[in-house]
Amino acid sequence: MVAGVIGFGILAFITVFLVMMSDGCMGGTCDFDLMTVGWLIALISPPVVFLAAVVWTLIRIARRKTAWWVTVSAAVVGVGIWAIGVAMMQASLGR
Repeated sequence: MVAGVIGFGILAFITVFLVMMSDGCMGGTCDFDLMTVGWLIALISPPVVFLAAVVWTLIRIARRKTAWWVTVSAAVVGVGIWAIGVAMMQASLGR
């Protein structure tokens, strides 16, 4: 769980600077609505996935079931959703 906090903290830090991607917009070729949605997905989804994984992990531990795979799969899902948000931002540049 500690690695999850560090990993998703790094993703959140990187996401804050993704706003600078709009600096590449020149000549009105960018779709700012798509860029905003992609940025919000990249910013909000990893912490939500992580919190859901923590809750699910604690429930599984309380029921004395194996729970190691929950955090691993949550990391993969969180990074995947983050990458989708970044890809949406890239697509909004209109290049």
